[in-house]
Amino acid sequence: YCPRCLTFCDAASASTSLGVCQKDAGGCKDCPLCFSPVSISIDKQSSTETHLICHYICGHCSWSSKDCGVSVGADKLLEYSNNDKMDEQDADKQRMAAISEVTKELENCFQQKVSERNQEGALFHSIGEMWAKREQDEERRKRMMISSTIINDDKKKEKSAWSLGALEDSLVEKKRDLEALYLGAEKVVDATVSSPSVDDEQQTKEQQIPTAQQVAAQMSLTITAPRYQQDLLPLPVHYRSRVSRRCRAEQSAGRTGILVKPKLNPLEGDTSLRAGHGQWWKKDSSAIHVVPRVQLCRYGTDPSTGKVAALLKVKNPTLNMIRLRFSGPNSTEEGETIDAKELENILVDPFMETIIAKADLCSSDSLLSIAPSDWIELDSAEDLLLDIGKRQQDDPQVVQVVKSWDFAPLLDALDSVSLPKLTIVASRGDTSWVEVVIPNSVVMGPDGEKPPTNCFAVPLSMQIVVGNGSWEASLIKRRDVPEGEQDLVQLDIVVLLHV
Repeated sequence: YCPRCLTFCDAASASTSLGVCQKDAGGCKDCPLCFSPVSISIDKQSSTETHLICHYICGHCSWSSKDCGVSVGADKLLEYSNNDKMDEQDADKQRMAAISEVTKELENCFQQKVSERNQEGALFHSIGEMWAKREQDEERRKRMMISSTIINDDKKKEKSAWSLGALEDSLVEKKRDLEALYLGAEKVVDATVSSPSVDDEQQTKEQQIPTAQQVAAQMSLTITAPRYQQDLLPLPVHYRSRVSRRCRAEQSAGRTGILVKPKLNPLEGDTSLRAGHGQWWKKDSSAIHVVPRVQLCRYGTDPSTGKVAALLKVKNPTLNMIRLRFSGPNSTEEGETIDAKELENILVDPFMETIIAKADLCSSDSLLSIAPSDWIELDSAEDLLLDIGKRQQDDPQVVQVVKSWDFAPLLDALDSVSLPKLTIVASRGDTSWVEVVIPNSVVMGPDGEKPPTNCFAVPLSMQIVVGNGSWEASLIKRRDVPEGEQDLVQLDIVVLLHV
């Protein structure tokens, strides 16, 4: 396919056109100076306003193919612009046909310039082939240990063997002579000739020598190297192959495993299109809008004994009622509920970019006997935009209970026989506050020492009822459970505390 116009082409057609774009009988072209896409322009000549000229022009560096002689006349378009007797639709059709004909003539002019350059460089190409053949013969003589006879300047014959080094030296000397001809390294100064004028110096500056990259691009068209930038021809755009990349592990498992799949339409796979939504992978972030939000309000710890007391705030983000409760971590057969690697490089605050390098997991023995909290029924979320201008009065009793909560009396009341517990402190509308008390949460090392980190994680579980009017915004279908039981969704929660 063409990377400029995104025109698809099969392998047979691409080989016929030598791998070059052939759209509209001319194909896409690139600028020989900046390698940006060029367009076909029909403008008036600078000398007169009664003649039109068709040429390639670059919108980035303002290069024009008129400098290299690739341009054709387009005066036939003037017949349709000043003819009032023709119908407007017929005039448009004939004008488009004339533009297409002029475009083909421009392409023929370009191909003619390329063939002329190749004919001019036929002699140089034959010399190169001669030297290549001579080098092959010399290699054959060297392998077969055959000597050759050469004639020196004194026309004396002497026996000597050809060497590859001598051939390379001669090639270097000839290359140096050719470069001296192109670059004008040494100029013969004649006393009878006057010094160059300012106009001649300005004209010399305008004839800039092309860069190595520009010369290399031109050598893909012609066999002669350009001397000046005025000799640069527009570059045809080559086709690109459609290559796919697949994962070997996915393919061995019997799946497609497509990593890179070439698509000609840049918008293919975009969600703005109506078609193909089920064929593309999507990132679903809807959980942040339906899962109850849990926030750590205040907490206190006793590093010497490992006592912990924390106040959690849970809020309903949906417009439906949610019934839930908190409990201990989910028990698994492997023992640990959370992998230790999940507690490394934890992003706590994405706005301030606060990261905790590592946190130790709370002792699982201290949470085995924790009892679930009572059921919490959270009302639908309050829409602040609808309540603008209304005077909202919070429950003064709830506000007083939350403000007066202190962890110090709770830590003092804990002893060695106390059990961990989850208690509802207060509830108001779509928000509730839950108290977490753990008598011993310190993780001891193999030698009975405390871990070196200052942060530890307390794993908990949040159980949400699905069905019977609860959590309908989550779009989770309720399972058929026996009568008297509730369909619960359990979500793991990790509370990070700093000692």
